[in-house]
Amino acid sequence: MIPRASLCASVGCSGESIPIPESKINQSMKQTVTEYQFIESFRLCGRETQFSVAARRALFDHFEIIEQYQEEEIELDPIAICCDFAEYPSALEAAKVYGFKDGIDSKDETPLEWLQNRTQVIEFDGGIVIQQF
Repeated sequence: MIPRASLCASVGCSGESIPIPESKINQSMKQTVTEYQFIESFRLCGRETQFSVAARRALFDHFEIIEQYQEEEIELDPIAICCDFAEYPSALEAAKVYGFKDGIDSKDETPLEWLQNRTQVIEFDGGIVIQQF
């Protein structure tokens, strides 16, 4: 293993080396990810069945909006997304999983409203994705 103090980077055509400051050693480089790369990242880590392609597109759009609103980059981590979010064919199906009782709870709110009052809900053509709670 190379001691931290001796880590260097080659720069320029001459191959000149400069020391890397210790504060920069564990930093990572950012990469802009396209929608296609986002969708493919789930396949590349063996999670392509976790979400439909339509749901992955909706998640991509959702994270882009969050980045724009918060003016902060989001790190792509498909495994974490799979742990934090789930896809359902309808709001009613998702709400039932979390304890919504149709007929009892539906007097005041629809299943979609019930979910929106409890978690993040991403609607798309074909279903919804919710942040699990």
